[in-house]
Amino acid sequence: MPESKAQEHGGWDHEARAVAIEDWKALTDLVHEFAYRVDFGPTETIADLFVADGWYGWGETRSIGREAISEAYRQRAARGLRTARHLCTNLRLVMLGSDRAQGQSIWLLFAEDGPPTHPAVPLLVADVNDVYVRCAGRWLFESRQLTDVFVAPDRRPVLPLTSRGRE
Repeated sequence: MPESKAQEHGGWDHEARAVAIEDWKALTDLVHEFAYRVDFGPTETIADLFVADGWYGWGETRSIGREAISEAYRQRAARGLRTARHLCTNLRLVMLGSDRAQGQSIWLLFAEDGPPTHPAVPLLVADVNDVYVRCAGRWLFESRQLTDVFVAPDRRPVLPLTSRGRE
């Protein structure tokens, strides 16, 4: 869970320190791997990018733990083919400790049901606030919170995260 109210609400920890280049690369790779697995698969392995009790939230909903995150992506896949491209940009990283970091980025998402080709109309722009922890030498998400900033008028959420509100 966030260590402060500023982190919980997407604020930035200005007391944190710079990220070593090896950690920057590993954390950037983690962020990109998440997007790749959502867009191209295998979606059943997305939860492996989180610590066992990690959580993934979008707006007011949240799935807590690998099993809940996996279930959300199983339900998403059961809806049928979905073509999506998550463009991740403006990644900012700081270290919160030797094995803990915070990240903030922006998503531009294009997504439609069915196989390509689709109109090039963005579905949304979202702020993404992450907390990462290093476990056994590997960086994983502890938390990932998405907050919509711009949303297409016809957007229908398709990822059934499991809980309402903050737990």
